[in-house]
Amino acid sequence: MPAPQDCQEEACAIQSCLTKNNYNESACSSYVEALYRCCQKMYETTNDNESKSTACPIRSVVERKMKRIEVEKGQNEQ
Repeated sequence: MPAPQDCQEEACAIQSCLTKNNYNESACSSYVEALYRCCQKMYETTNDNESKSTACPIRSVVERKMKRIEVEKGQNEQ
């Protein structure tokens, strides 16, 4: 089970990537996905709707983003 602040490392990696890439968000999409996967795991293991990490958005936002990521990955495989 992730500790409450485990996703902080992923959030910091996004900031570093954005800084290195002149805030070009598309260059950092893998880091954004890693953060959302970490947050998803946190919600799944705690079975709680409220974020226990300051790095994670609320559960419904995480779920919506993960669905979008899966759809985009499916489209890229076609």
